[in-house]
Formats: sequence, structure tokens, C-alpha cells
Amino acid sequence: MLVTYQGNINVSDLGMAMLVGIAVGLTSAVPLIWLSWKIPQQIFAQECVTVCLARSDPAIRAFSWQDALFVVLLCASAVGVAATKGVDLEGLVTFYYCAVLLLLARIDARTYLLPDILTLSLLWAGLLWHAADRGGLSLVQSVWGAAAGYIILWGPYVVLRGVWGKEVMGHGDFKLSAAIGAWLGCLALPFVWLIASGSSVLIALIAHRLGGRRLRDPMPFGPGLALGGILMLFFGWLWSNI
Repeated sequence: MLVTYQGNINVSDLGMAMLVGIAVGLTSAVPLIWLSWKIPQQIFAQECVTVCLARSDPAIRAFSWQDALFVVLLCASAVGVAATKGVDLEGLVTFYYCAVLLLLARIDARTYLLPDILTLSLLWAGLLWHAADRGGLSLVQSVWGAAAGYIILWGPYVVLRGVWGKEVMGHGDFKLSAAIGAWLGCLALPFVWLIASGSSVLIALIAHRLGGRRLRDPMPFGPGLALGGILMLFFGWLWSNI
């Protein structure tokens, strides 16, 4: 589902795209922020892992700078979708892809969780979208993208777990990678992983330098994968034209 650059935008002008995108981003931000708190609460409550995140209603929790960043990225994605895909079914589906990736990134950054209800629904939505002959990929390409997204990350995980004797990546990362592969295809995945790895290392170094975070501390990989998935959606045409 790579967005193809055609030299123009599908709405009347860039100003209208920004207006529509910001309106859609702000409107969807409230329920998505609520879900970013509610879904982990339900998971923790069901598994009896911890109650630290379930002590207060997420609807009345203080608005943080991470939430502000989430809203900005959501609006930016909506503007990009309106400018490149227009305000139609394809634009709506493309925004769904971006919104779910950002929601997963927000949840993973806070809880180190990538809930199956989001990753698997995103995976199936990508497969069904391409099965309907939409989005620029065939169903075969989408299926192979999903398989590659999961297996190529799972292989090194098994090897490193055997060598080091500890978990180096969560299964949610494999599922999220598979979901991105289902939407973008195999050829986009190396760039997604490169962006994810580079951004994760950069964030870890900044956190170590400014926040005193130890480099050995675990770092969620979901935000990097989400960033790579969104950037390749909008700028994948740059690599395809090389």
C-alpha cells in the first residue's frame, strides 16, 4: 500500500488538506488516547500482572507531553493522507493504518505491550484490503509481506535467545512487523527495520545522555517499527524510483 507520488494532491489545495487533516486528527485523538490507556488496563486486569496502571480512570488522567506528541503525529499523518490520497475510502483506510500504528507506538512506549487486538486486526485489515484489489499490492504480495515480516524477525530472536538465554524481542514486535508487511509488501520491510533500528538506538542514546537511562535497559521496538511503517507509506516511492 505504498503511497505513490504523482506530483500533485488529490484535494483542492494544500490548505484544504491541512484543514481536513488537522480536523480529523484532533477528532480521532480523544478516543485513541483513551484506548491507549484502556486496552493495557484490561490486559493487566485479565492477566493479574499488575494494577499500577488500573488505579484511575484513563479518561481523567493528566494530559502528558507524550499525549501531545501523539496528537501532533496523528494530525501530521492525517494531513499527509489527505494531501496524497484525498478524502475518500482509500484515504480513510490509509489513515486507519497510520492511526493504529501510532496507537500501538503509544501503548508500547508506556507499557512494553503490543496488544494482539490491535496488531492482528491491523494484519487482517491489510490482507483483506489487498484481497479487495485495493492499495497497489496483490493479495499474494500482501501475504508474502506478512510472512516475511514475522519470520525474518523471529529467526534472529530464536538464535539470540539460545545464545544469551534471555528474551531480546517480544512476540508483539513480530506481529506488528507482519502487519506492516501485509500493508506495504516485502520490499518495504528492510527499510522499515532499518528506520526502526536506527531510531531506537538514537532514542536510547538521547535518553542515556539527557535522562540518565542505562543503555542496558530494555527499549520498546514498537515505536520504531511504527515510525518505519508510516515513513515508508509516504516516502517509499523514493526508493522505488532509485
